[in-house]
Amino acid sequence: MKSILSNDKLRQAGTFIFQHGRLLERRLFAYFFGDGTREACIKALIAYQNADGGFGNGIEPDLLCPGSSAIGAETAMGILDLLDWHEGEVVARLVDWIVANQDERGVIPHPQEGMLDYPHQPWWENPDDMRVLTLAGLLKKWDVDAPGLFAGVRSYYMTLELPSKWDAFNYPIFVYLRYCGEDDEDEKRMSDAIARLPALLKEHADHFPLFSRYWYHAADLFEHDILRREAQRFIDALQEDGALATPYPDLPWWRPIFTLDGLMVMKQLSLI
Repeated sequence: MKSILSNDKLRQAGTFIFQHGRLLERRLFAYFFGDGTREACIKALIAYQNADGGFGNGIEPDLLCPGSSAIGAETAMGILDLLDWHEGEVVARLVDWIVANQDERGVIPHPQEGMLDYPHQPWWENPDDMRVLTLAGLLKKWDVDAPGLFAGVRSYYMTLELPSKWDAFNYPIFVYLRYCGEDDEDEKRMSDAIARLPALLKEHADHFPLFSRYWYHAADLFEHDILRREAQRFIDALQEDGALATPYPDLPWWRPIFTLDGLMVMKQLSLI
């Protein structure tokens, strides 16, 4: 089957990512689409890992505090998941940090200490409890043995009500249900979430959810024809400079990241 991504468009995207992305994005592009290695990607990723095992230092570009945070952990784990790198020291140290920072409610407190002293977008001053659901989901997917952590997250999860309308930012609940579901009620909730996914794709079309670091866990639930249609729409949206137009025009640093995320997920799904 002919690829839906031409060599010229891929080259343009790569040029944009190398011009505007960080070393991490450049290493990832080189691995997925060139002669780079996973080991080189991991070395770039480790630059964001702290002595305590957590991740910070601007790995989430809207939060530049050096200290470790749950969103830093989630961002690193998303990259590790796409790289299929689920073991080793980088993961073991991160798991230790997650376990050590889970509080009695089962979540990782946010904002982290010192965050306000560094540049950040204002929304990061709000609580961020649901982030732990993504962390637990990915750790369960990786078969990490952390019963105390999972029990704490389960206790927190049981206090939540499912959203009446799924949006682009409800993904932590979906990831948790996908990988940590335990009973018939969870199965019903997962079925409800799946039924609402087409509406989510339509309403958040400019986010290209299935090819984002947030919702790609839902991609294999769709027929190949739908995935190919959505992938074509993503590729058609690439601008002349090779990148997507970010839904957040005042945050231009997301352009190389969102573009790369989509290309990596499509590569993993054998769509390009």
